[in-house]
Amino acid sequence: MKLFRRTSQPWPPAWTHDAGAVIWRFLFDGEGRIIGEVRDPERKQAWFFCLRERDGAVIWNDLLLGEPWWVGIEGVDAGRLYLHGYRKPDMPQHLGITAVDIPSGRQLWHNDEYAFVLALHGEVYATRETFGGMQFYRLSAEDGSVAEGLGQDMDRINALRREINEEDIFRGYRYPEPLGEDHPRGEDVSAALRDMVDAGAVRGDVDVLFEPPLLMAAWHEPVQKSKRGKTQNGGSETAADGMGMGAQSPPVLQQRFEARDLTSDRTLYSDIILEAAEAPGMDSFFVKDDQLMYIKNRSILTAHDMNGVPA
Repeated sequence: MKLFRRTSQPWPPAWTHDAGAVIWRFLFDGEGRIIGEVRDPERKQAWFFCLRERDGAVIWNDLLLGEPWWVGIEGVDAGRLYLHGYRKPDMPQHLGITAVDIPSGRQLWHNDEYAFVLALHGEVYATRETFGGMQFYRLSAEDGSVAEGLGQDMDRINALRREINEEDIFRGYRYPEPLGEDHPRGEDVSAALRDMVDAGAVRGDVDVLFEPPLLMAAWHEPVQKSKRGKTQNGGSETAADGMGMGAQSPPVLQQRFEARDLTSDRTLYSDIILEAAEAPGMDSFFVKDDQLMYIKNRSILTAHDMNGVPA
């Protein structure tokens, strides 16, 4: 965990975690912990971390497995993290399951023969390809051994998937929506955004989340270039671009985030959360329970305390 330094902005992050490379994915285990998958494309290295949700304190970090790159998160259940391997490098099919004890970061077991399907209520379901087709199995969450063969009982698997979908696992999450005619608070938000956003410079949508009186917004805009052909974040134009010759490449975009109190009409926090993007993205921030969260520059998990918004 890295606590954010003091700043003149009224609502700075409560905590940050710099993963040192691209945070490919992160999720919540439902027991107050955040699990993250980090990938370094240049070194072809993947690793995992676990943070305490309320304050970003590191529970464990830099978890490496025997396979340095072809590995990723499948899911979490009942205090266990499940990771997958791949059938072949550069192929999308998953194969192999590794179970990790979340509180300690200790590997519990590994099974090369099966592909993960789902985990629910302390049970692990997997599949294996046979000459007779895909077969399903219930595995022991304790050691990965086969507890029950399910044959090709797709109805049972689908019922379990429906149960997962019906569970209230997303309770407490609030997501931004693109500003448009159908936005539920479109008029209020549009009026405020006129002072926040240069509409002519926006590329793509403006994502907004309004929790009165707090308005949060993120948008993409081209990175401004200096007279010498340098971008503000240090990149360079090509000679052809600088002279107006040759094919024009798309502009580099930066993504801005701003939080404003509409009652006092003051900006509480403003930052560039992505310095170089090739195209506009979406869903770049969200609120879970009492924390606003986003990943800054692809590698820094950032949280603001919704209970600490200045009055």
